Amino acid sequence: MTGFGRAAATVGGFAYAVEIRAVNHRYLDLRIRLPRELASAEAALRARVGARLRRGRIEVGVYEQTGEATGPSRVAVDLGLARAVREAHRAIAESLEILDISDSATIAAHPGVLVPAVPAVGDDQIERELGEAMDRALQAAVDMRLHEGAALASELVRLLDRILELQGRLAARAPELSAAYQARLERRIRDLAADAGLELESGRILHEVALFAEKSDVAEELARLSAHVGQARSLLTESSKDEREAVGRQLDFLCQEMAREANTVGSKVQDLEMSRVVLDLKAELERLREQVQNVE
Repeated sequence: MTGFGRAAATVGGFAYAVEIRAVNHRYLDLRIRLPRELASAEAALRARVGARLRRGRIEVGVYEQTGEATGPSRVAVDLGLARAVREAHRAIAESLEILDISDSATIAAHPGVLVPAVPAVGDDQIERELGEAMDRALQAAVDMRLHEGAALASELVRLLDRILELQGRLAARAPELSAAYQARLERRIRDLAADAGLELESGRILHEVALFAEKSDVAEELARLSAHVGQARSLLTESSKDEREAVGRQLDFLCQEMAREANTVGSKVQDLEMSRVVLDLKAELERLREQVQNVE
């Protein structure tokens, strides 16, 4: 699911913005961008995100707020280096007997004289102050994902209801197949026997019907499919946080199992009407699988 969160952070008097962007992904793919002076906080931030999110491509960025009017200067001056550069300019001018035209702009342009200022705080303070902003941004992203998740849950329930409806149609049709096959087989053998002047052997017919019933029996597959649907519905309505942590992966596994049962049913049935229902069932399962990829 998608989500976005943003929060302001103040670290050692310097202003930063923490942004989180989340898009769909089968696993957790976390990428964090930090200014060099805050790099020590990466492990702590990664742990905070991992504790709240289980799936998705998550991009976390921490950016300097250079436009802030208050707070300490974002530029530090190496006065020692500046004096050394000034003396070097003067020495060159005297040695070459030329006019020394160096000014502050010329000296400041020397590499290292002006450098970015960094917060003069320890790693613990960086982690604490940046982590508090990270929590606020995370909460905003999670709230957005929860809102989207409510709509997604409704769609998943609709798909599961449709799958259960198709399963019911298959279960209702299956017992009729053996009777239809027996009648068809009896007619065929009766016609052949009449042409050949032979008597009809009912025992042989019943044996063939029994073999067909055994090969085409899909009761177990349909029962397991129904059980998987029920389990998936329970996952979607479960209210306990601890039991919801791995819902996405559990649903993904259940989709695989439901597809396996549907494929087995499709390979067993020899009835045109049931084959059409199986095709519809597979199509709904594919739609379900695609939507489940968005569930954390």
